[in-house]
Amino acid sequence: MDVDGRRFVRVDPTPTRINSLSFSNDGKLLAAGKDFGRLVLWDVASERVLCVINTGLTRVGLVAIAPDDQIVAASPVGGLGIKLFHIPDGRLVNSFETGNFAILRLMYTFDSSFLIVSTNATFVLDTTSGAHAADFPGEDRPVLSSDGSTLMTASKSTLILRSARDWKEQRRLPKLIPYERPIFLDLARGLFIFEDTSDEHVFVAARLSDGQMPTDLRLANLPKPTPLYYNYGFAAIDPHSDLLLGDSGDQVWALDMKTGETCLSPYLFSGIGAISPDGSLLAGTIDSGTPTENQKKAGVDIWKTSDLAKACHMQ
Repeated sequence: MDVDGRRFVRVDPTPTRINSLSFSNDGKLLAAGKDFGRLVLWDVASERVLCVINTGLTRVGLVAIAPDDQIVAASPVGGLGIKLFHIPDGRLVNSFETGNFAILRLMYTFDSSFLIVSTNATFVLDTTSGAHAADFPGEDRPVLSSDGSTLMTASKSTLILRSARDWKEQRRLPKLIPYERPIFLDLARGLFIFEDTSDEHVFVAARLSDGQMPTDLRLANLPKPTPLYYNYGFAAIDPHSDLLLGDSGDQVWALDMKTGETCLSPYLFSGIGAISPDGSLLAGTIDSGTPTENQKKAGVDIWKTSDLAKACHMQ
């Protein structure tokens, strides 16, 4: 057992530092972008390495698994371009140039046909032709809604909502603060979550109706983790428990959407983590920046978020 008995699966360790983690939409696969050009995919159910892909990149940064579980996309740390590889044989399917700016976010649309890419702007890449299906200059921090139907981006003063089917603008919301960075969008609940990077990564819930904080102050200011890392946070809702789970750097927080109760979990070991889109699984690395005793068992831990909730005494 691990800390507080929370560990669900211990997947096999692989050498070299992990720079990013990403679940597939169905939570069956977990991808890791690693140093020395390695991209590792695990089968979560069997707890085994599915394949190790030598990408040819110096360091693999962001990774994204297509919703059909057939392709995994990878971009280099601080570099340019995207490569697509077939699962599980690791065959290179395609590669694309992305301009002169490093990639900051990378995600698939739910039909596996397009990649949403964020650099100094946001654009939508056709994964077959490499053509730009849409370009949004002056907009960044893209996030897809939980159902995949809507894209939210941030401009200097507003948040823009677009259809993920034809990319047409639907409406705009005023930003509450200049540094508002959306990380979660849920149409059914009528809310989105953003990070306030001007205030040590405070998470804030806001209404989709007008972009303002809810009148219920329990949902207005969410837990404030220690900002040791400055990678983008993540968030997802577990539909079974109605818990909202999120992360910013090195801690995981939970919010009970029914009661407004919040809690902070113990630290993630290295600050590199991912949560499955359905909010049921959390992955965290323990192979970089960790105490000596943890370096001996470098790899990835995966928890059930329901166990995390129990550890926080929320269930």
